[in-house]
Amino acid sequence: MICLISPAVPTRASDPDETRIGDYNLLIFNAFGYLEEKVYVPARSLNAPSGRVSYATRLLQDVPYTFVAAANLGYELPVHTLEEARAYRYHLAYPDEYSQGIPMAAVLEEKVVGSSGEVVIPLERLMARVDLNIDRRALKADVSFKVNSVMVGGCPSSVLLIGSSKAESATQVFTVGYNKSGWEVSALNRDASIGLSETVRLYLLENCQGNLLEHVETDRGKVFSDGRYQEVCSYLEIRAEYHSDSWHSRPGESLIYRFYLGENRNNFDVRRNTLYHITVRPEGDGLQENSWRVDQSGLEPQTRFLLHPAAYNECRSGEDFHLWCEILPEGTPLYIEPLAYDDDERVADLYDYTVDPDGYGLTIHTKKGGSAVVYFSAGPPVNRDTLAMLVVDP
Repeated sequence: MICLISPAVPTRASDPDETRIGDYNLLIFNAFGYLEEKVYVPARSLNAPSGRVSYATRLLQDVPYTFVAAANLGYELPVHTLEEARAYRYHLAYPDEYSQGIPMAAVLEEKVVGSSGEVVIPLERLMARVDLNIDRRALKADVSFKVNSVMVGGCPSSVLLIGSSKAESATQVFTVGYNKSGWEVSALNRDASIGLSETVRLYLLENCQGNLLEHVETDRGKVFSDGRYQEVCSYLEIRAEYHSDSWHSRPGESLIYRFYLGENRNNFDVRRNTLYHITVRPEGDGLQENSWRVDQSGLEPQTRFLLHPAAYNECRSGEDFHLWCEILPEGTPLYIEPLAYDDDERVADLYDYTVDPDGYGLTIHTKKGGSAVVYFSAGPPVNRDTLAMLVVDP
């Protein structure tokens, strides 16, 4: 008796559909690596609601056999030797092609059937699962960070059935990997607790690229200086609608966060049948760098151009009166010109002025009755202008 059971380990990926066995292949090889028996049971002939199936066969007692099992592939494995089974690569047509269940496989090497006559083969999912959430507690109060989509970049399109597997070239990864958007990522915009979002699940086939960097001490350092590994290493890409007092995302564009997966900052392994918990924690304004990792190309500065206290103002002669502009973003150049002041002696007799140290306003020192007109012109990216009038002794 041979039993195939799907995994249900708490520390590994666990989801209602992840324990389903929709179809299965069973291959039994002798000590020379040749087939003794080959079985394929399609979905129409299988009912395994418990995530466990059994198959009865006849084998020699006290003789070693190698058992290879696979589930949810959707077809009979085209292999006839153990060597072919080790080299066999399972392909997905699209990143979330698992309507029949998560693809699974397992191998038992040189297993001797004991007196009980039962061999149990615990299957392993060929996919890893990433549980992602957002921690917004370190963001400034003026920052809004709404997730619109999440995608797995460098998402493998195939995997070795048994043994460690990785994408060998760009031809073995999807152009657009496993992704969720819209309502599928709404959990990332809802709080499970104050400032900490609910969780979204992502899936990808195993991709064990190994240790590719050395002595990386910060997350910012986990990037490549050339393109050798960029196409095959797996990463997450988060696209968010962003607003703050200083910046906002353009319509239809996003602030993009990207980061490579792996066991540590130097490692790029994403292992089969493993659950990864990832919490993204943006801090401050969430724009601590502008790079491949934090791509701000979809943002533009918040612009503001407000004249204070008003366009028309009155005061008494001998008083000082302050006119200034409130401008965003900070650092926007502002040109200030009291009209006709330098060209008309009569205007100069009315008042003197002092420009503010920050260059965003001026104080008029009035002498006698009349009127002063001041021109304010903000440069890029604001590109706006206005006139202010001050009537003295109206």
